[in-house]
Amino acid sequence: MSEMPPGFRIYLANATKLTGKSELDMLLVLSKSGLKKHGELREHAMESLGLGHGHANALAAYYLRPDWQPQGGKALKALIKPPPAPKPTKAPPPKPAPVVKAAAAKAPPPKPVAKAAAKPAPAPAKKPAPVAAKATAKKAPPPKAAPPKKKK
Repeated sequence: MSEMPPGFRIYLANATKLTGKSELDMLLVLSKSGLKKHGELREHAMESLGLGHGHANALAAYYLRPDWQPQGGKALKALIKPPPAPKPTKAPPPKPAPVVKAAAAKAPPPKPVAKAAAKPAPAPAKKPAPVAAKATAKKAPPPKAAPPKKKK
């Protein structure tokens, strides 16, 4: 376990005086943010705690080094409460099937449909013989444009 450099200790002591929060409270603010990068943590500390760049920088470094924290970071982990488990909800009872009332007069049962005798499948149609292509007359080329007139 490494020790925090004395300069950081002074920055953090001054940060607690500025914010009125303990070191663990400030670490808890950073922890709840869900941020992981030093620069993002520093910006969050500046915005949420009102710290300047230097104090927020020291706090972000302190947060990222659990070996500098009290009890090796275990104190912060003890403060972080896991989100409450969702309460099991009872499913509403299934709705009863709608009751279908019998009609006053019953319709006569459908008449059975007579099945048609199975017929053999028709033979495939023969393809017509290819027709010889007709000779097409060549079209005349479009007329050429008249040459431009000469200027006098």
